[in-house]
Amino acid sequence: MLDRLLGRLWLLGVPVGLLCAAAVIAYARPWHDAAPPARDVKVKQATLQPGTIVLVVVNNSQETARVAQVILNDAFVDFRQSQTSVAPGAAERITVSYPWIPGESYDFELMTVTGASIDYGIDDAEAGTRQA
Repeated sequence: MLDRLLGRLWLLGVPVGLLCAAAVIAYARPWHDAAPPARDVKVKQATLQPGTIVLVVVNNSQETARVAQVILNDAFVDFRQSQTSVAPGAAERITVSYPWIPGESYDFELMTVTGASIDYGIDDAEAGTRQA
């Protein structure tokens, strides 16, 4: 008889446990806190020098931002940063060593540590500084 009672409690406990787990997941909404959009972090200026492209990234958000990867025309490229992170209201220089060709177009995607991306494009590359 005790085995029967324990069996019924087990059958009742499984659905109740699943309902509790579903309620916790619905309340926590882990999918809701995805990477914040990088619209407040953007490239303000690009300077092209022979073999080098320098991007100035400004952070107009309330959060500290950090660039983890630079993708140039769908390829990861080596880069150097003037700082490891960009404080709110600050700017950072990112230097990309790349043998750019005058007249070509270049598309940048800067990936932050949160997974957000900052897109920037240069059309008809030529030496000098461009404001975004």
